[in-house]
Amino acid sequence: MQIKWKPIVIMFFIIYFLAYALSTCSALKADEPEITCEAFVKEEICKMTPEEQEIWFLELLKKILENVIKEKKTKTGIDT
Repeated sequence: MQIKWKPIVIMFFIIYFLAYALSTCSALKADEPEITCEAFVKEEICKMTPEEQEIWFLELLKKILENVIKEKKTKTGIDT
């Protein structure tokens, strides 16, 4: 039995065309807001210079590490 390729190829391109038409239809696409720095982090951080952002991040990291160290010391009973 021989495979008839012509109907298979025609159906593939019909389905491909429909999928392409639906994915590029401007009526279906939502109006997406412009992505800015404020969308991901606090506004005050976005307005900082890179050096100020680095200092802010390092201070935040220091606070987190100090809390983790304090918790570890209380769990193990080490006093300094």
